[in-house]
Amino acid sequence: MARLRRSPPGAPRSRVPRSQQPLPQSGPAAVTVALLRAADPSNPDAYYAGIVDALNDYARRYAVGTPLRLAHFLAQIGHESGLRAAEENGNYSAPRMREIFGCRGGRAQYDRAGDDCRLGSDGQPARLRPKLWLEADNYAGNPERLLSYVYANRLGNGDEASGDGYRYRGRGLIQLTGKSNYAAFTEVHNARSPADVRDFLAEPELLMSELKYAIESAFYYWDARTVNALADQDDLEQVTRAINGGLNGLEDRGERLARIKKVLGI
Repeated sequence: MARLRRSPPGAPRSRVPRSQQPLPQSGPAAVTVALLRAADPSNPDAYYAGIVDALNDYARRYAVGTPLRLAHFLAQIGHESGLRAAEENGNYSAPRMREIFGCRGGRAQYDRAGDDCRLGSDGQPARLRPKLWLEADNYAGNPERLLSYVYANRLGNGDEASGDGYRYRGRGLIQLTGKSNYAAFTEVHNARSPADVRDFLAEPELLMSELKYAIESAFYYWDARTVNALADQDDLEQVTRAINGGLNGLEDRGERLARIKKVLGI
C-alpha cells in the first residue's frame, strides 16, 4: 500500500485549480503582540511591543496586509530567525562545513559515516567544493575564509580573494545574502524611503546594527520573490520553497502558521 503523506499543520487540506480558488481575503490585518507570540513564543512581550510599529509600517509599504499574507509571512520569519536579527555564523568544524557546503545536490548528498559526498555518475564523490577536503585547515573554524570561498563568484560576489562572500554574508530576519541582493535592497529601500537614503553595499552591517533594516530586508526578500501571490493561494509548500529554496523545516513552519491562523480567525 502506498504510504500517505500528511499535510503539515496550517496547510490547506485540499488543492483545487487556481481558476477555482476563492478570492483571497482582502480585508486589512495588523501585526499584534499576540500574533508575534503565536509566530514565535520564545521572545518576551516587551521585545514584540518594540517591533510592532516597524512591522506594520513595512507590511503596509510592501503590501503584506491581508490575513493570509501576514500569517504566512510571520510563520516563515518565525521559523527562519525567531523574529530576531540574525547573522550567518560560518564557524564550522571540517565535517560540518563539508556537509553544508561541500556536495553537489546539497546536504542530502553528504555521507556522514564516510565524511564525503555520495558517489556521482562517474563513480567518484560528487564534491562541489573540493578545497573543503584538500585545504580543510584553511577553512574550518575560520568564517571569513570559508564564506569568502563558498559564496565566491555567486550572487554578484567577486572571487574568493575579494572577500565579498564574507562581507555580504546572510543578515537580517531572513538571511539576505550576496552582493547583488544587498545592491537590490539598497535600490528598493531608497525608492520607498527617499527621506532615509542608505547604501547597504557600503554598510552591510546596518542589517544587524539597526533592527528596522533587518525587518525591512525580510519584506524586501518576500516581495522580490513575489511570495504574496503564493500566500494568497494559502500554499504553504510553495511559500516555503520561495523562501527556503526547498522544504526544510516544513512541519515547524506549518505549526507556526496554524497558530497564527487561529489568532487571526482564519
